[in-house]
Amino acid sequence: MSFRPGRPSAAHVARRLGPRLAASLMVLLVLGTLWPFGAMLAQGPGAPQAPAVIAVVPAPKDIGELKAIEAKIEQAAAKVLPCTVVVRIGESQGSGVVVSKDGFVLSAGHVVGKPGQKAAFIFPDGKTLNGTTLGLNRDSDAGLLKITDSGQWPFVEMRKPGNVQPGTWCVALGYPLGPQPGRPPVVRAGRVLQSRDTVLQTDCTIVAGDSGGPVVDLDGKVIGINSRINAPVPTMNFHVTIDAFHQCWDQLVKGEVVQTAVPGRDSNEVKGAFGRAVAEAGRCVARVKCDGRDVALGTIVGPDGWIVTKASQLKGRTVCRTADGQEREARLVGVHEGFDLAMLKIDAAGLPILPWAAADVKPVVGQWVASVGMATDRPLAVGVVSVPPRRIPAIHGVLGIGLAEADGPAEIIRIFPGSGAQKAGLQEKDVITHVNEVPTTKRSELQSRLRQFRPGTTVKLTVKRGDKVIHVTATLSLLETPGSKKRDVQNLAPPGVSARHDDFPKVVQHDTVLVPNDCGGPLVDLSGRVIGLNIARGGRTETYAVPTDVVVGLMYDLMSGRLAPKPAPKPEPKPEPKPEPKPGPKPEPKPEPKPEPKPGPKPEPKSESKAEPKPAPKAEPKPEPKPEPKPESKPESKPSPKSEPKPAEPAKKPSP
Repeated sequence: MSFRPGRPSAAHVARRLGPRLAASLMVLLVLGTLWPFGAMLAQGPGAPQAPAVIAVVPAPKDIGELKAIEAKIEQAAAKVLPCTVVVRIGESQGSGVVVSKDGFVLSAGHVVGKPGQKAAFIFPDGKTLNGTTLGLNRDSDAGLLKITDSGQWPFVEMRKPGNVQPGTWCVALGYPLGPQPGRPPVVRAGRVLQSRDTVLQTDCTIVAGDSGGPVVDLDGKVIGINSRINAPVPTMNFHVTIDAFHQCWDQLVKGEVVQTAVPGRDSNEVKGAFGRAVAEAGRCVARVKCDGRDVALGTIVGPDGWIVTKASQLKGRTVCRTADGQEREARLVGVHEGFDLAMLKIDAAGLPILPWAAADVKPVVGQWVASVGMATDRPLAVGVVSVPPRRIPAIHGVLGIGLAEADGPAEIIRIFPGSGAQKAGLQEKDVITHVNEVPTTKRSELQSRLRQFRPGTTVKLTVKRGDKVIHVTATLSLLETPGSKKRDVQNLAPPGVSARHDDFPKVVQHDTVLVPNDCGGPLVDLSGRVIGLNIARGGRTETYAVPTDVVVGLMYDLMSGRLAPKPAPKPEPKPEPKPEPKPGPKPEPKPEPKPEPKPGPKPEPKSESKAEPKPAPKAEPKPEPKPEPKPESKPESKPSPKSEPKPAEPAKKPSP
């Protein structure tokens, strides 16, 4: 974003900056979670308005001005470096800056976490001091700490209250991605792009680990604290203004938590109201782990150790941790691929019984629902039913080819760059006649056949190329359109989507925001009855649950072994290379030395061969005995030079 020198109006600034801020992806530097930035920047009718006049510091015009700025950046950095510290609280860490000789340390609110915690401060020279966390402002992300060791410490001044002019050059410091041996605080320079009340926007590049580090002006005074980043744009980042600290300094020093923003839908205050609804179902939830990693939740559906979970997440050794804290080995008993459900069995008894909803209870659009985790006092997330039960179609793979319009032979008229077809070596005018040995005589048959496979699937194609028939293997890819690209970019934002989030015969769609690894648990209504099992995070606005009537209907098949998982693929065909035809050609070169005994091909010794078996191989000269009947037996002696034990035959030959 750029500003022209001059005095633009507030409306002009809001028009240019607002959409970008609204669209920006706010990511906490340390926690990596979304931050309610929109709430902080809301400018409703009653909110204070931006100043009517904003003066912008002009950009440098020549080398002379750049050198002047450079000198001030160097001076400011040298002044602030000794005061920039690593803040360590338990296993978490961030950055901070000392702003008083008695040891007050500014940082980000999400670094501080909560008041009254032990903290450690590591200075650039390696000295480590002890301290404590004081207060924080959850709205602005301002946080305060204090060094408790006695002494006086190097510090940097805080700038007095007042908005910073856009275009002001500034310096950001911190410990990107955490401290590293031998590396002092890292200095980065940029300009202030916007300053509003408690939020400062600059183009200084910052990343995780920088949270809590200082942003200073060219006088070396603190004007902000690193807070959040815009993930897609490295040079658009956000900081807590120094004004945010001045406004609630007394409360921060007292160790208070300041929060004036309205609690959101997923705040603990709101989720706490659902406590009674999730209490019973929460006892029936297990954490499913594969090879030590959390992969899903599981729902206990039988007191003797039956647990339903998300099938596609199960890869490796599986264990289930139940509410009592015990981890037990789990055996996979049944899998329903259509609904992506898996039935696990653990060695347990007396587990709680799940409160299923009655068969005639149907989800209603707009009704409250809660996604249940292992806690019994509040849900993981809350929301409403968004859409009546429906089918979610499959996302099918594509070859990346264009076909002739007529529904005749599947002739390729275009190969898309980077597609599976191009990588497989397909060409224009090729005609695909079979997919995995199934005939595809028409264009429509080929399209129908390929729609059965998901992206990433490898298929074997029989192709007619001119008067030849060839066989190729191609990997299907995902169809990309402008709409799908936009969807995929938005779905990259936390919490992301489930790896398998399509092709379900029937699901209930709701808007609770679940992490993909928390699928597999119950979905309850306000009465606490289970109306479905969460099966996939489908996108930025949707989560899918398999309805209770479907799950109950599949229960017997999943438990009985009728849907037992298929055995692992047979890797036996690999030893085929052993029977190589190489030993065949080896005897061929050996007959070549036959000419060597040519000087000894004496037909006379045939009579002597009774006593000497050697003349038998000497009788190999094929040209001489051609007319005689003897060669009929001699063909046997052609390979016999290796195994010379066939002298018996030449012994018979002299008898005539």
